[in-house]
Amino acid sequence: MPEQVPDRRERRKALTRRSIADTAQRLFAERGFEAVTVAEIAVAADVATKTIFNYFPAKEQLFFDAEPRLLPPDLPDASWTSPETLRQGLAEWACATAPLATPAAALDRRATVYRDSPLLRAHARAAFAARESALARAIEAGQLATSPGVMAALLLAAVREAWESALLMLAEKENPGDAAAHGRRSLMNALDLLSRSRAPVRTSRPRSTPPETLDLLNPPGPAPRERVSIVRVARVAGVSATTVSHTLNGRRPVAAETRDRVLEAIRQLGYRPNVLARGLRTNRSQTVGLVIPDITNPFYPALARGLQDVLRPAGYDEIISNTDGDRGRERAAIEQMIARQVDGLAFAVFHTHAEDLRPAIEAGIPVVRLGGTLVQDGVDLVHSDDEGGAAEATRYLLGRGYRRIGFVCGPGAEGPAAERVAGYRSALAAAGVAAGPELVAYTHFSRHGGGAGVSRLLDLAEPPDAVLCANDLMAIGALDAAGGRGLAVPGDLAVMGFDDIDAASLVRPRLTTMANPAREIGRACGMRLLERLSGEPAALIPMEIVIPARLVERESA
Repeated sequence: MPEQVPDRRERRKALTRRSIADTAQRLFAERGFEAVTVAEIAVAADVATKTIFNYFPAKEQLFFDAEPRLLPPDLPDASWTSPETLRQGLAEWACATAPLATPAAALDRRATVYRDSPLLRAHARAAFAARESALARAIEAGQLATSPGVMAALLLAAVREAWESALLMLAEKENPGDAAAHGRRSLMNALDLLSRSRAPVRTSRPRSTPPETLDLLNPPGPAPRERVSIVRVARVAGVSATTVSHTLNGRRPVAAETRDRVLEAIRQLGYRPNVLARGLRTNRSQTVGLVIPDITNPFYPALARGLQDVLRPAGYDEIISNTDGDRGRERAAIEQMIARQVDGLAFAVFHTHAEDLRPAIEAGIPVVRLGGTLVQDGVDLVHSDDEGGAAEATRYLLGRGYRRIGFVCGPGAEGPAAERVAGYRSALAAAGVAAGPELVAYTHFSRHGGGAGVSRLLDLAEPPDAVLCANDLMAIGALDAAGGRGLAVPGDLAVMGFDDIDAASLVRPRLTTMANPAREIGRACGMRLLERLSGEPAALIPMEIVIPARLVERESA
């Protein structure tokens, strides 16, 4: 008999867990995820709130962990040694989830709740992104990509898109079998695309290409004199002009001894490749435009460096245009990039107007938008999980006991800033905490703007006890404003930022913030542009790549 007691206890726990989850699903279906609090679920399920958290540490788990479970499990331990085995393994892993397996018709109610909840969508993005490190390690072990982290992000984005497409079809009352078939079809098409598109990226940066070869694309050269041709370099090195070309662009293997002779001849003669002539032959300028809003914000140089990490080995240079967040300058920058005949365009700006990018799209230029969630034909999206990151930051402040939380945002709250405001508001609503409009201060994305915005909040009749800022520069300005009023941080006012720039760890108190991986975003953008430039027809399908933000806990909150 004693041996049966644990079994009975486990069965009782399972029944309690199921009862709580079923009650939560009913309330979510009736009122929506954000409108229902954990306390209300506890009352309806006739259990203590603490009991719910024992079974479901986060509210989102009440939704996702109910049967049938919606999210995929941890990635299996597998040895993927080829693109085919990687593709098959990911497909089997993803298709085990309820939306991609043929789901029960009853799943449509949960699908509707998911569709209408920004918090649940953010949680799903984070859940898929959490598998990124494991997948990157598997890709690296199998030597399947030159940038395993970026490849993992692309693959998981494709899996999540297919998973979500099936779920959203169920929300529209589509036949469950049709929804699952559509999702599986989308998944396989995306995985096929990614496996095929590796070749142009891999061959553009072979492991054998030494850094000094890349540096020779723009050597200092001698004083003005007769232009040195590739034929003359070949004659001095005792090789063919084709071998010189292969040495420079790294697209074909060249014996080490031969490469050394070619490099020495290039040094002696001061040879400079004729980029203009090469562009006329290939119909490409070998340049990519990057439009950014504020070059003084350390986030954007880091982003540009990530883009360069991928583009430079492939033979592309960057042209950077700073717009100071002005929409007119943004539009003028796009026109200038078109006039310069850039091969691709990365657009990281405050505004999100589809018509601004239309001239570049009509000119046949691949465009990747960095930030925001605007969906537009012909435009890929690469961005951090701004909404989910802001929601996590707000939940962190709530968990520390703060209840009157302000938000300092940029003017008009467009693009990524709008997503962060939405995440902040949804987290407060989910916790049943009031979020009055007076607690959101619109200002400039700068240190001075952050100080001004926080000053306005502190002048309220009931000032906040914590502030979340849309970027770290604004948060540093908030520290200035608090210090100027004699307020202790975090004792009198907690301050959080977003981005985790280098200065966040240098100010005092050191800034608690959400790390926004600028360099990884730049790398993912570069990979996507190279895929678009590869010429593969399937690469024209727009793609969204979401890279999760990460909490960095320091001293200010």
